Amino acid sequence: MNIDEPMDTQVTEFSDSEVPTLAFSKSLIGTPKALKVGDLTALLKTLHEELKALDQNVDKESLATVTEELVHKQILKNTNKTNKALAACCLADIVRLHAPTCPYTIEQIREIFTFFVSQLCQFGTDSPDFQYHFYLLENLQSVKTFLLLNEIDNADDIVLPLADDFFKVTEKGTLARNVELCMTDVLIQLLEDVGLLGTELTELILEQFEKFEKGSTNPAYLMALDICYACPNIIQRRVCQYFSDALITVSSSESSVEEFEDLKKAHQLILKINATISDLLLNVLPLLQEEMRVDQINVRQLATEMMGQLFADPTSTVAEKYPLIWKTWLGRRDDKSIALRTKWLEMCVDIYKNHRESIPELIECFKEKLSDPDDKVRSTACKVLGEIEMENDLKSLDIQLLKSVAERTKDKKSSVRSVAMNTIGSIYQNCYLRIEANDKLAIEKIGWIPDTILNRLYVGDPSVTMNLESTLHKFILPEIENDAERTERLITMIESLEEKQKLAFTGLVRKKSAFNSNMQNYAKLCQDHMNNANQSEHEVLRSDEFMKYLAAQFPDKARTLNALRSFLNRKSDKDIKLFKACIDLDRDYKRVCVAKTKLLASLNEDQSAIVEIFQALLNRACPLLLNKTNVPQLLKLSKVTKGRRRTVSTQKAVLAQELLKEISITYPTMYNSFTKDIIAEIMNDNDSAADESLEILAEISKAKNGLVNYKPDVSERLMSYIANGSTIQAEHAATALGNMKNAGVVLADLAANMCDELLLDSSNLLANLTGLAQFALYAPDLITPSIDSIIRFIESDLLQAETNEPEERNNDWCVYEDLPELSQQKIIGVRLLVNYLIACKERVEPEEYISNKIFTILWDLLDRSCDAAITDGTCAAETSHLRLGGSQAIVSLTTYAKYTNELTVPKFERLGITLQDTCFYVRSEFAESLMKGLQTEQIHPRYYALLFLCAHEPEEVLLKQVKSFIQKRISAMMNVKGGESSVLDSSLVRLIHILAHHPDFSVATEDLDISAQYIRFYLSCVANPDNVSFLYHIVQKIKLSKDMISPELSQNSYVLCDLAGVLIKNKCKDAAWPLVAFEGHVSLQSSRLYRTLPTGTIQTETIKKSYLPTEYVQQLEKEHGHKAGDKRSKSSVSATNKRVKV
Repeated sequence: MNIDEPMDTQVTEFSDSEVPTLAFSKSLIGTPKALKVGDLTALLKTLHEELKALDQNVDKESLATVTEELVHKQILKNTNKTNKALAACCLADIVRLHAPTCPYTIEQIREIFTFFVSQLCQFGTDSPDFQYHFYLLENLQSVKTFLLLNEIDNADDIVLPLADDFFKVTEKGTLARNVELCMTDVLIQLLEDVGLLGTELTELILEQFEKFEKGSTNPAYLMALDICYACPNIIQRRVCQYFSDALITVSSSESSVEEFEDLKKAHQLILKINATISDLLLNVLPLLQEEMRVDQINVRQLATEMMGQLFADPTSTVAEKYPLIWKTWLGRRDDKSIALRTKWLEMCVDIYKNHRESIPELIECFKEKLSDPDDKVRSTACKVLGEIEMENDLKSLDIQLLKSVAERTKDKKSSVRSVAMNTIGSIYQNCYLRIEANDKLAIEKIGWIPDTILNRLYVGDPSVTMNLESTLHKFILPEIENDAERTERLITMIESLEEKQKLAFTGLVRKKSAFNSNMQNYAKLCQDHMNNANQSEHEVLRSDEFMKYLAAQFPDKARTLNALRSFLNRKSDKDIKLFKACIDLDRDYKRVCVAKTKLLASLNEDQSAIVEIFQALLNRACPLLLNKTNVPQLLKLSKVTKGRRRTVSTQKAVLAQELLKEISITYPTMYNSFTKDIIAEIMNDNDSAADESLEILAEISKAKNGLVNYKPDVSERLMSYIANGSTIQAEHAATALGNMKNAGVVLADLAANMCDELLLDSSNLLANLTGLAQFALYAPDLITPSIDSIIRFIESDLLQAETNEPEERNNDWCVYEDLPELSQQKIIGVRLLVNYLIACKERVEPEEYISNKIFTILWDLLDRSCDAAITDGTCAAETSHLRLGGSQAIVSLTTYAKYTNELTVPKFERLGITLQDTCFYVRSEFAESLMKGLQTEQIHPRYYALLFLCAHEPEEVLLKQVKSFIQKRISAMMNVKGGESSVLDSSLVRLIHILAHHPDFSVATEDLDISAQYIRFYLSCVANPDNVSFLYHIVQKIKLSKDMISPELSQNSYVLCDLAGVLIKNKCKDAAWPLVAFEGHVSLQSSRLYRTLPTGTIQTETIKKSYLPTEYVQQLEKEHGHKAGDKRSKSSVSATNKRVKV
């Protein structure tokens, strides 16, 4: 509608003779003075009423006088508010009646509109002239009088105060709705018809979005919305310009703090606009796209966060409308700023939850970020994947993504490992009920998590183990008071494990058991410290050493040690009692949990710094993973009847039985309240249940050596198992009986009869030997009277008997169960002798000739070869088992002080030959036993030297296993001993001595190559920049000494020293390690292998002389030159092909 289109209410039809005229004839201007206020008011009211009644057909001549007078300064500058309001109404009508022309000049129009604005700004006041103000507003709005502003310049200066006032007054919410609508329409006219939209007016409109939230009912906010809906194209352009000025100006240069704050406000405003009228941002969002690419990180991050919020809004379609912006935003995941990459990941959570269509792209991005170079980003990626609740939709869950998170549990950074563990643990926790219900999809996509977590035990890192324990207790096997539910969950978890991880779980349980025992000692230490204020310096030192030993088992040794010391020094009787309750194996699950909670709460009151450490200590020490309350539940589960088909119930029964066995081994005292139930099972005629219970009883009895009492009928049943049962039954029954009270008296006749029946043609020989082997270990007094005859039988009859084996199936190895019975008898016979020596390790008996005889038998076993057996047509696998068993027995027995002298240096070096046995299984099993003994410190560190004899191991898996073990042990030693690993460094002395005495040693080139491989393997495992000078010093020191065992072989050692020296130098050159003179003092006397040569000429000649053949030295130099050249060539190619991502 144009200004010359009259309002509908004013259109009246008149004939030509009836043209209306203005009747008003009074003058509004007083001369020489202005009219009195009252008089003027009366005149203006009269004029107003007359003008209001007229329409555009009025005789314009009749309007001339008032038209002129109304713009007189007496009117426009009048001080009376009512007169001004009336005058404004009259002026509005004059303009209306003259349309489409205007009777005023440009300057007068400017003055008139200024006058109008001054009156329209009165709505916010409590004025008696409201009716006139509203009339003016409605008149101007309906006639579109503001179109006249197109005639004047800088109209914004006039209108802006009006717009500002409109928003301010409507914000108060005191105006009638029709007034608000008129104001809104006036502002729309100013935008659409007059085209007034400067920066200030744009800001006024946008300010309403800044002030109010989406959904607000405030009239000012609604007015702004109506304006935006009515003029979308105009507002779009102006909003774009507004934000362009605000964003690009700051983004294009280094901004001040104030400018950046303004930029942040602009971004927040965009968010609010997007939430209400997203179309206004049509041309604004591309500006944010550019911002995401600028150099200033703060601007780039702000824009990225903004777009992330826009994409995340549940109702947002921004990603669909602006695919290029979405692509740019996705690209920020690779931003050079770590903080931005981290923030980007955090913003993905809501996008993932609210926009399923984006999930495929986000998943691929997550996979990338899990391998980000920075640990903070990797950690955040793991955390985010735990927050997006992807397990809620298992069908679309990407299992590879979840496995990628699981891989981060092996991350080199502890922070990443911890978060990754928590993430996959929480996902398992959230899905457990579906897994328990045997939901195949849940089992497929989530059920593998416990297996993966337990696999991390093989990493061997204390930090990983601590994270693993925390995850197990928090998510996998969380606190559940109901014993049946908790046991069921434990079985379900174990059921999901592969065999290797089941072993890991068993290892973890035993680790916890050993640590529980240590913490029991620590609790006693705390009690003694509290009760005895005057401890000696020796006691204090011993206590501190024990605490250092405990702390060394955790990643943060210093904090753990401080925590242990702090608790010790608390001297709080209440806390010590709570601590004892936490680790009490005889306390039920619920009471352990209560004690743990109370203890941590007590510590948190005044020593909060140690709470985290004690949480980790208690996770390992408390009997929560396995508790005495599990036993009756497991007993119930284990009694499920076995049918032909392997059902879920029978599988769980088998697992329950395995767990019961493990508890009997690891926590036998947990059976104290259930021993009667175990015995009742044995006394039943159900052989299957009896076998399981018999094994458990045997383990329980070991923990109560010499304390168990059996009723006569029970003892008779156990004896019948030895006489008539299977080998397994005989073993367990003999173990149970051998540990009973007064076994030496009660079983004397039985043992004597068993010894008398040791005949090769006895049908029960294997079971007989098995029972005697257990008696030998737990009740050696039963064996002592007959030990001579037993040794004679085993040595002269049993071991000399030939086990014939057809050539076509005479392999060098098979499992024990597949061996011929005679072979099994020989192995058990040897075990009997070994068990007897173990049992007598601290006794006066046996006489020395007995132990000498048994050791002679063991050493002879090492000479039984597979080749000879195959040639003779006897069982080759039997000889492998005997060689392995003999070697392991010698290692085990010589750890006891009583038998240490049985292992001389030559014999020790002879043991090393077992690691080069012709049978892989012998080599592998012996290496495994050595590594286990070294790790648990049950055997002497000198055995490290033997492991380097695996250098020529043909099976790569075993070679890698040995190398990995040695390197991990070095790392562990350095952690525990503050950077020292001298045990493995010094093993070079023993290795050189072993090689010097090796039967294959010679200075022939082929043999020297073999020797070089041993030394290279040693250096690859042990050498590093910090110890290489020490190693070089050792070989020089050996060269200044002579062989104490075989002086005539000293030159062999000198050859090996020269060889080692060359190889050490070559390694230093290859790795660019400095080789400097070692300043410390090294003595080889303690090794009892070498004695220093007399100082003087002999030493000088020896050290200067090269004992390596000249041609071999030249060969080494030539080989090293070729390798160095190859290395340089590869390095050059690598440098050429390297690409750097900017």
